[in-house]
Amino acid sequence: MRKKPVQQRSQQLVESLVEAAGRVVAQDGLEAVTTIRVAERAGVSVGSLYQYFANKEALLAALVARMNEELRRAVDAAAPRLVRAGPQAMVRGLLEVAFDFFGQRDGLHTELLRNWHRLDIQLGLHRFEQHMLEVMRMYALAHLRELRLDPQPAQGFIVINSVVFTLLRYLSLPRPALFSREQLVDELSRMIAGTMVPGAPVAPRRRASPSTRKR
Repeated sequence: MRKKPVQQRSQQLVESLVEAAGRVVAQDGLEAVTTIRVAERAGVSVGSLYQYFANKEALLAALVARMNEELRRAVDAAAPRLVRAGPQAMVRGLLEVAFDFFGQRDGLHTELLRNWHRLDIQLGLHRFEQHMLEVMRMYALAHLRELRLDPQPAQGFIVINSVVFTLLRYLSLPRPALFSREQLVDELSRMIAGTMVPGAPVAPRRRASPSTRKR
């Protein structure tokens, strides 16, 4: 961002530009985003847009940052309930929060994730990693007796990034996917729960119904 909005009016302008960029992406895809089109959708001049965003890449970066912040809030809202759950239920709950979140905003989040390799996600990914490591730490403290978690960050880093990039890859697959969302959630929750409580029994795989084949 070229300059930080300080006054309420400028903050509202920036938010309207980011929202307009999101509507263009959701309706017409990432390729359709241009500064001219976003300014028109927001009802402002291109000159006003350029006061804050140098180009469309800066707009998309702001859009990704907003998505990351909204996802963090969604995780935080579910965390108090999930911290009390068993390992497999906790992982399943987080995955369902993620899938529900990505399905919001008329496909905007899904379109961004499908094009993650073309977007600057490094800073947002790092912040999300740190936040999820804190969630895992909270969970470990609440279940000290039954879990075997590595106090070093390596295990958490591997688990979090395995899940993140599996979701990114899955959401990038052509429709219909090779398997359902429920099957993905089932396998990931079983796998991760197994690393948290080695040797402990895990719930059997759910039978996927053809009618539940969704992204």
